[in-house]
Amino acid sequence: MNSPIAKYIAAAVLALCLWLGGTELRAEEGDYYRAYLISYPETVVAAVKEPFQWQTDDWLKSGGILAAGGALYLFDEKINEIVQRNKSPFTGVLAEVGNTLGDGKYTIPAIAVTGLGGYIFDDKRLEDTAWLSLKSVMLSGAATSALKLATQRQRPQSGNGKEFWNGSGFSWHRDSFPSGHTTNVWAVATIVAEQYKSTKWVPSAAYGLALLTPYARMHDRKHWSSDVFAGALIGYLSARLTLKTTPRLEVLPNPELGGVWINYSF
Repeated sequence: MNSPIAKYIAAAVLALCLWLGGTELRAEEGDYYRAYLISYPETVVAAVKEPFQWQTDDWLKSGGILAAGGALYLFDEKINEIVQRNKSPFTGVLAEVGNTLGDGKYTIPAIAVTGLGGYIFDDKRLEDTAWLSLKSVMLSGAATSALKLATQRQRPQSGNGKEFWNGSGFSWHRDSFPSGHTTNVWAVATIVAEQYKSTKWVPSAAYGLALLTPYARMHDRKHWSSDVFAGALIGYLSARLTLKTTPRLEVLPNPELGGVWINYSF
């Protein structure tokens, strides 16, 4: 996540906090929002502990994922050449859509509008989706930013090769790995797919659109194939961990009140 995106995230969080602070919440809602904020560090701790709880199947899956990432790294330059050779006006349109979907300038406001819409129209699933998406994007963005600085990889358009730590000293501009745009879109798409999985076409549409962003980043020579693979993986895992460790808004019937009440649970 580059600094402009970080600013948008910070502004969105501030706006949401101010909005909540100026809203008269029922006790259950107030408890939920406090639990939601507390869940951020709890999710980070859970992420650190997760590998220590893995079983054999989990380690095998992780090994397979690392092998796939390594294979992409070996063929990064070849894949880049293939993508560039097959560009057309149509692929340019696809790339424009993909870049927009993963751009934090649009992702964060869209999440804020979603949450506000859920609140106004009393759609708790929609509101819940917004809070989960915001958390997923922020946590995955933090991980992506740290890796960008640590790996010091140059982008394909630089013409300086695919290697990590390629160049003397430290530079904020060697930030190819992983792809922040791809992280963003997969962090949200995974949440949407899970929240609305009962509607058959939603998961397919969410993941299908999410695939446009990694393609767009390679199309425009902004990232290598291994960059977008890592970005998608970070976004997906962040979303799954967010879903697992975040309190959820639920609307349940309350016969005593003759209406509904809000509950939150892990």
